[in-house]
Amino acid sequence: MRRRLFLLCAALSATLRPAAASDGLDAYAAVLRAFDPRLAPALARRLAARVVGEADRAGIDARLVVALVAVESSWSIDARSSAGADGLGQLMPGTAAELGVDPADPEANLHGTVWYLRALLAHYAGRPASERYACAVAAYNAGPGAVDRYGGVPPDAQTQAYVTRVFALWRRLVTG
Repeated sequence: MRRRLFLLCAALSATLRPAAASDGLDAYAAVLRAFDPRLAPALARRLAARVVGEADRAGIDARLVVALVAVESSWSIDARSSAGADGLGQLMPGTAAELGVDPADPEANLHGTVWYLRALLAHYAGRPASERYACAVAAYNAGPGAVDRYGGVPPDAQTQAYVTRVFALWRRLVTG
């Protein structure tokens, strides 16, 4: 599985560049199915189209969203955490309500995930790019209150590992 994912990441990075993301939906869909082989090909393609479209509208690299969702739920549409987070982006009920999305609807969940990440990136817009992205990803996991309280990525091992995993996967999707 890991070797297959590596090859798919390489294929995705060779196929996709930010300016041509909509031309590589099959590559995106293949990566999504590598994370969750239970995804039917048509659903994987629909979710890939949703990720690319939402990310393009939000001005976010779709590969970052793919990485974040992979770490959150392994692209399992019926994922539910013990804390009560639901769906692909593991949205908490309150966050989903604020975003006006049904977390059980995979496409709505992706919409909420992308726009919540965009809001977090905007919240940390005054920081250098690498720090901005690290803070936004950490806030997606631990909440913006925790990131603001520590002035950056909180020191707890779980959040630091989360940020590292998202960034490592994002880097693999970009560089192959």
